[in-house]
Amino acid sequence: MDIIFLESVGSTNAFLLELPEQERVGAVVYAASQTSGKGMGTNTWESESGMNLTFSMGVDMSFLKAADQFLLSEAVPLGLLDVLDSLTGSLTVKWPNDLLYEGRKLCGILINSSIHGMEMGASVIGIGLNVNQMQFQDWPTHPISLKTILGHEIELRPLLEQLVAAVEKRIDQLRSPEGVEFIRKEYLNRLFRYHQWGEYQTKEGQTTLYLEGIDTFGRLITMDKSGKEKIYDIKELQFLTPHS
Repeated sequence: MDIIFLESVGSTNAFLLELPEQERVGAVVYAASQTSGKGMGTNTWESESGMNLTFSMGVDMSFLKAADQFLLSEAVPLGLLDVLDSLTGSLTVKWPNDLLYEGRKLCGILINSSIHGMEMGASVIGIGLNVNQMQFQDWPTHPISLKTILGHEIELRPLLEQLVAAVEKRIDQLRSPEGVEFIRKEYLNRLFRYHQWGEYQTKEGQTTLYLEGIDTFGRLITMDKSGKEKIYDIKELQFLTPHS
């Protein structure tokens, strides 16, 4: 992939999305500073200039059916884990695709995909990884960085190149039925609270649920204390932790 470095940009995802779709594919935009970094929904992404990795990748997903687009949200965090596991253990994937270290947010992922009829088109994968920043606002996610975990700084550019290559490799796995099954299985194995009880906030209020898995549309399958199955889409459920 062609890596474009920008000293400052509003949002690396927005930068790529402004390009014609064919020009997004194969591009990586990496910024020292994002002035309007995006998170899920209306969330923003906090990042001290030059201290972290904030980048976006443009990938061709036309080989995947639109109904299967959540597979990309499973493959991307696994690609990041392929690299980050060599640096630190205890990482899990919080549905849909945040990376947590002992319940604290290390990395966020935001994916914008083009859909053409029944097929996917180009996707823009935005990744914000806390690397060398030490101080964060006390947000509900209680962010943490690799430097905080490891006790030393990490060079950003070599790490970026490793992450991009690992994500591309995982996406390639989605081209075969065997690769898809492997991705789905691994994603569940790394899923935060998989086959565990936990506290959640839903539109009905705070509740205790058992996390059973993910359906093919990427919705969270849970069971309540009465044994009733409940399925939640993104933004219909909020994880509550001891930090909350």
